[in-house]
Amino acid sequence: MRKTKDILIFIFALLIISAIGYGIFLYFYVQKKYAEVPENKTELVSESVSDFNEDDCVFDLNTQTDDFLKEIPEFSNYVWDNEQKKAIIKLENGNTLIVTRGGCAHFSFYGNLFLNKSELNLNDENGIFKKALQIAEKLFHKSDYELIKELLKNKDYEIEKSENQYYLDFKNDRYCDMTLVVENLTDQNLISIEIGFYQC
Repeated sequence: MRKTKDILIFIFALLIISAIGYGIFLYFYVQKKYAEVPENKTELVSESVSDFNEDDCVFDLNTQTDDFLKEIPEFSNYVWDNEQKKAIIKLENGNTLIVTRGGCAHFSFYGNLFLNKSELNLNDENGIFKKALQIAEKLFHKSDYELIKELLKNKDYEIEKSENQYYLDFKNDRYCDMTLVVENLTDQNLISIEIGFYQC
């Protein structure tokens, strides 16, 4: 009986240690992922000035400034990183919006909203679309906002869902890629909503 009890205690202790280790791993993984532009978008969003001669760029790096944000009063509290063409915006409601806009060989424009999980359910498609359209309406040109609105209304997209992610790929001829990605960041008690596009 004592031997069985010792085995159970050992297994229980092992499970606790494993859970703690996995939690630490997830924490540092998410910190790295959201502290900077994700690697898969680095080429599209922030090709460094040091890596490219400006003359080799398809898109003019000098015109890629934070001027577009200065016209949006709600986004006045931000920090602009000119090298990565990225702004971190603290919103009045306590949420954070990360905006990336620029590129050398590819030009991209993404808004990534981080909000408290209590504000949105990952299964609430209407709520997700509403938040995504709010981002698009504030950030993008009116024609891009209207395009996204129309594509959502007509269900012109392919969608993939998993337990913690909602990935929507819009069907359109205007941009090489236009997506809406929603992630449940469980360890941070946050929901991430990213919408945007890039052109080749």
